[in-house]
This record gives sequence, C-alpha cells and structure tokens, in this order.
Amino acid sequence: MKNNLYYIIYLSVIVIVSSCVSNRKLIERGQYDNAIDGLVKSLQGKKNKPTKDVRNLELAFNKAQQEDLRVEKLLKDENEASNWEKIYNIHEKIEHRQDKIRALVPLISKDGYEATFQFVNTLERKKEARINSIEYYYNSAIALIRQSEAENDKIKAREAAGYLEKIELLSNNYKDVNYLKSKADKLGTVHYLVKVVNNTFKILPVQLEDDLVRISVNDLNSRWKKFDMRKAEGIQYDYHIIMNLEGLEFSPDREKSRIKEDIHKEITEETKRDSKGNVIKDSLGNPVKIKSEIIHANSIEEITQSKTAIMSGKLEWHNMSTKNIERREPMNVEINFEYIYARLLKGDIKYLSRQNKDLVNRRPALFPTNEQMTLDAGEKLKLIFKDIIHKYE
Repeated sequence: MKNNLYYIIYLSVIVIVSSCVSNRKLIERGQYDNAIDGLVKSLQGKKNKPTKDVRNLELAFNKAQQEDLRVEKLLKDENEASNWEKIYNIHEKIEHRQDKIRALVPLISKDGYEATFQFVNTLERKKEARINSIEYYYNSAIALIRQSEAENDKIKAREAAGYLEKIELLSNNYKDVNYLKSKADKLGTVHYLVKVVNNTFKILPVQLEDDLVRISVNDLNSRWKKFDMRKAEGIQYDYHIIMNLEGLEFSPDREKSRIKEDIHKEITEETKRDSKGNVIKDSLGNPVKIKSEIIHANSIEEITQSKTAIMSGKLEWHNMSTKNIERREPMNVEINFEYIYARLLKGDIKYLSRQNKDLVNRRPALFPTNEQMTLDAGEKLKLIFKDIIHKYE
C-alpha cells in the first residue's frame, strides 16, 4: 500500500515538473498563446497556485501582447489598405486572450506573488480597424465588379462577392452591399443551356424528346453554375451543351432454342413377400424392405427471346464567346431484352426440376417495340448525361 502511494506521488511530481518545463519551452520558442492555454487550464480552480506557473503565465501573456502590438505597428507603418483586415484580426486575438486572463485576475500565487498583466483597450482599435477594413473591402469589390464587367471575367466577380461577404460579417446593411452582391453573383455565374440534337436520321418518339428536355437539373446547379434545359429570357448563355444523338440501332427479334434433358430419379420402398404373399421378416422379426429406383427421363426445349437497342452520341461543350467546341464526351447506351420460357417435349411436367417447371409454365413474351426500347435508352441516357456533367462541372 505504501509503495502504491509513493508511486502515485512520484508520478504527480513528474507530471508537474514536465508541465513546467513544457510551458517554459513554449515561451522560449515564442509560442506564447499555447503556453497561456496550458497555464490557464493548470491554474483554474486551484487554491494554492504555484508561483512558477503564475510567473510563467504573466511572462507569456505580456510577451504575446508586446509581439501583437509590434506587428500591428509594422502593418500600420506600411500604410496599405489591405493590412486593416490583419490589424482587425490581431485585436480579435488580443481580446480573446485578455478574456481568458480576466477570469483569473487578481492572480496571486500561494507565496503571495501577484501577477501584473498588460491589458490593452481594444474597443477603439477594433472600431478603427473594422471601419477601415470595410472601406477596403467595399472599394476592392467595386473595382473588381467594374473589371468583371469590362473583361467578362467571372473570377473577378466571385472575388468581389467574397469581399462583400466579409463586409456582411462586420456590418449589417452597409451602403448598397446587397445590390452589389446580387450584381457580383450574376456576373460570376456561368450559364449553360442544354440542347438535344437528333442526328440519328431516325424519327425519335415525341415522348423521348420531351423527356430529355425535362431532365431535372436542380442537383447540377451550384452557386456559380446554372443549367437550363429550355432557354430563359434575359440570360446570356456562356455555354451550349449539345446532347448530340448520332446513332440508334436495333437488332431483329431473336429466338434461340436448345434441348435440355431433365432426369428425375424416384426411390420406392416395398415390403418383401413370399410366393404366398406373406411378409418376410428378418431374424429380429422386422419386415424386410426392398428399395428400387425409377428413372423419369424428361426433355424440354428452352427458348430464349432477345433484342438489343444501341443509342450513341456525344456531349459537346460549345463556348458561345469563342464559338469553339471545348470538350466532347461520348455517350453510349445499350438496352437488352431477354426472356426465357420452355416447352415440354417428353415426360411428365410433375417430374421436372422446379426451375424447368417454372420455365414450362411460362408463355412466350411480346417483344418490346423499337419505340419502347428507345424510351428505355433515353432514361439511361439521362443518368449518363448527369454523370458526365458532375464529372466535369
């Protein structure tokens, strides 16, 4: 029991010592906020606060404050409007750090040492940085929107939207930010119009063409990309995506048959009798049984009905500014119809295997029409279309 107590005390001392060394090393490396987090956690709730920890927290905090104020001065001296965001973030960090320490103040160690912390009034400093940051974001957004309009540069419009969103985080209803954000969104959005072109030299079912132009594209749309299956008024499309149907082929209705043997073995058991019809028994007095095997030989004709439809084409991206085709992706769809049934040629249906019995009980199917297979191919084509769009857009 004593040994266990000594071991626990030993471990506690090791943990305390290693913690002190660790925090001191963090301070020496300039990782002040990491040291502050560890020390605050260590000191919270303790009545007898170690003087070393109190002094280390005082040192780490004051050094962190001095370093941040030094960086703030350098940024201000550069006189760059873009620096105000960094300055604002510095004071956010200072404010967060000071809030951690305020919960411990006054911080007095068990030996009576009271730590002195260099607090900074961040209210006015943050206000100045916030106002100047907003002004920088606003002016930058306006400049980028003008460039986007002049150069049809969607990336610049998206950058402008990013600046305007930063303003919204710092101020509600600032000037005409809502209007500018709407404008940036419009300028930064790529609009796609999807068209279906029939180059198969075959008349397609009206329903197929209707189905293709009714493809739901809501799941393809994103903030900066919008797809339309029908032309919308007032939209200048950046790309036409052409679903170019080039081939549509059908195989003839086919029937292929084969003969299958189905052998069923039946085991019967009879009581053995003598010439007078009496039951013959064994030495124990049990009736003697005779087993016999009856083979039922059956044969069926298995018929497979099949038909295939193949639709092929390409998905083409037409850049409406350059009039060039920027990408082509193949689209190929194969629809297969297969149905199997059978006819009993020899034997008794009750002796067939379950699988063959089911086939014999079937009747021939009607072959699907070319129109029906075309519609089925169209359904599959819609999925392929979306897969390709998801891959590249």
